[in-house]
Amino acid sequence: MLGFIIGTVVLIGVVKAVRRARGGFCGHAYGCGPGDGPHFGGGWQAQRRARGGRARWAMRWLFERLETTPGQEKAIVTALDELRANRAVVREELRQTRGDLGRVLEGGLVDDASLEETFARHDRLLAQLRVSFVEAMRKATEALDERQRRELARMLKGGAWFGGGGRWGGDGDVWA
Repeated sequence: MLGFIIGTVVLIGVVKAVRRARGGFCGHAYGCGPGDGPHFGGGWQAQRRARGGRARWAMRWLFERLETTPGQEKAIVTALDELRANRAVVREELRQTRGDLGRVLEGGLVDDASLEETFARHDRLLAQLRVSFVEAMRKATEALDERQRRELARMLKGGAWFGGGGRWGGDGDVWA
């Protein structure tokens, strides 16, 4: 049970790190300026490379902190890749939901019954995502040994990935 909790928190932390990486680098020494494209000098291709680089950096930092072996790293990255495979399903559902909302608004009658099928699809998708998430967490957690799980739990309890811990606040002993 503890492994599931730790795995969930790890995956949430990784997702948060990846989301934070999407902010871009404007204002830094990367040549952001007029005509350079959104958020990152060189346009959207450079921005995508930067996001991927920051996500890889975050994973590298985590792996170094936990002193993982190449086999453990491969198992964790594979589990995360399987979880990322659900993005296409979520995108398709968003497209269908936009269409459903447009039809409801066009009809002028907005109530639970008019969106019942949309909500049912959301419930099915959420159940599918939960199963995928738990499976990815299980695989990632099984790859770590007891010491690594304790270290990761200590980092997470300190709030390092959730805006309040580490050296800069919270418990303060997370990065010691």
